[in-house]
Amino acid sequence: MLEERYSIPKEKIKQVENILHKKKIDSLLLFAREGSDANVPFLTGAETIHLAAIFINRNKKHIVITSESDMGKYKESGIFDEVIMYEASIKDDFLKVLKKLSPNKLALNISEEDNLCDGLTVGLYLILEDMIGKERLREIETSSEDILKEVRSIKTKTEIERIKKAVVITNDIYDEVFQKVQCGITKKEISEIFIEEMKKRNVTSGIGDSYDPPIVCLVRAGLAHRKPGETKSESGDILIMDFSVKYKGYVSDIARTAYFLRKNETKPPEDVQKAFETAYNAITETINYISAGKKGFEVDAVGRKVIEDGGYPTVRHSVGHQIGKECHDGGTILGPKKKTKRPAVEGIIKPGELYAIEPTVIQDNNLPCMLVEENILVNDNSIEILSRRQKELYLIKC
Repeated sequence: MLEERYSIPKEKIKQVENILHKKKIDSLLLFAREGSDANVPFLTGAETIHLAAIFINRNKKHIVITSESDMGKYKESGIFDEVIMYEASIKDDFLKVLKKLSPNKLALNISEEDNLCDGLTVGLYLILEDMIGKERLREIETSSEDILKEVRSIKTKTEIERIKKAVVITNDIYDEVFQKVQCGITKKEISEIFIEEMKKRNVTSGIGDSYDPPIVCLVRAGLAHRKPGETKSESGDILIMDFSVKYKGYVSDIARTAYFLRKNETKPPEDVQKAFETAYNAITETINYISAGKKGFEVDAVGRKVIEDGGYPTVRHSVGHQIGKECHDGGTILGPKKKTKRPAVEGIIKPGELYAIEPTVIQDNNLPCMLVEENILVNDNSIEILSRRQKELYLIKC
């Protein structure tokens, strides 16, 4: 169990070491308490309760200063060369370690753009100022945003295995859902099928609380992202479902669309079929175009153009986003350039990143809408499609 618990943190620490070396930054400092910084468990496998100073160092000799009650988990991780216990105050031990390391550059978890890279609270920063001195801190501090974005975005072998498993489970649950969905079923009843199937497989929802329902929409009733209600499905309805599974801390993000056939229909109406084919083609073109080295907005433009060329309104959100620990995992986003600054869409796609691809057809006034979402892995010279693609509309007889 311990080996599994710390396998990913050990892989992530190696990534941090390489990035620190590449960027010529001496140390990354995680300064946290009471779970204030989500990067502590991500990089160390341990939750910190009391105040802790975690130094991840370019020289690969890592140090943590921690309380007596927390020190055991840092020791058992096997990550740290030194686990130092402080008693009344962390200050004396902190200054000794800082003097020993004597960093020219100390990366702190501060970001104006990315919440996942902004774990240092104002109060803890003021403590650092008090211990180190304002002037000295200003001389050596730098943001860890680029480090953490890269570590978060580029998945290790173990992370990829877990996401692949989450994707397989998600596809399997969709199979079960479509066997049970019948005309007249309510949105809430559909969501309950998902929850039942998650419990059977001992997995949880990738968004929100453990058994929060997925997004289940009937286009006729609107596409609002709220908990599914009692609206009953009818013939002629378009059903959209967006579902994320969490498996061992890593998530999928897959959407599927179905059509409830009217009496005497054997296939969808032309306008419904065209909307689906446009969304499908947009996904195909996006996957065919995306590769390591391209920028997020360049990929977004490809999928967006297919939707617009089909005569539909432009995609109202980004064409794609990263998946990993979270459903929207930060880093590079496959989104459009706008007048306001958007560093994430300028990001360069890299091998080891996983994306959810979702160029959608969204229209108002009860016109056909389509949301299909597939998950992919970017390799050095290829793209691996992880989800079983939805190649045609699911048809439900009424």
